[in-house]
Amino acid sequence: MYYLYSMQKLFFLLGFFLLLTSCGSDDDICLSSESTPRLQVKFKNEAGQLTKIDSLYINVDYGNNKLTNILAQANAETVFIPLRIDDSLYTDIYFKTAKDGDSSKVRISYDKNAVYVSPACGFKINYENLKSELIKPNPLLNVESNHTSLTDESKVNFYLRF
Repeated sequence: MYYLYSMQKLFFLLGFFLLLTSCGSDDDICLSSESTPRLQVKFKNEAGQLTKIDSLYINVDYGNNKLTNILAQANAETVFIPLRIDDSLYTDIYFKTAKDGDSSKVRISYDKNAVYVSPACGFKINYENLKSELIKPNPLLNVESNHTSLTDESKVNFYLRF
């Protein structure tokens, strides 16, 4: 009887140890830093100083000319905007400072590069040669380029002046 109890305990400990070691691979979990980065945008006032926007609404056209609202925020200082990952070479972004107000249209064009990350994450898209075009300027006055590659979310890509 004691022998049977010892064997059960041994099998339980071996099974538990196998379970712990089989799930500990770095490839099992995909961290947010390993995924496709978002565009980082900050705001400047007319004097060129960093500022907050009292109210900001952002819509993005991710295809089929259908706008997706990705942000409605008060006191916006920094925003992160996901770009398109399909075959399009640009993303159209619409900025408003009032819910029912006019919106500015900014087209962000880029070259895409797919990079394999891991079995858990698969591929991520890096964006190179980021360029902006202010298509409809009201209420946005200017788009200033800062960093033209997007491989992580640590650097500001564009400054918007309202």
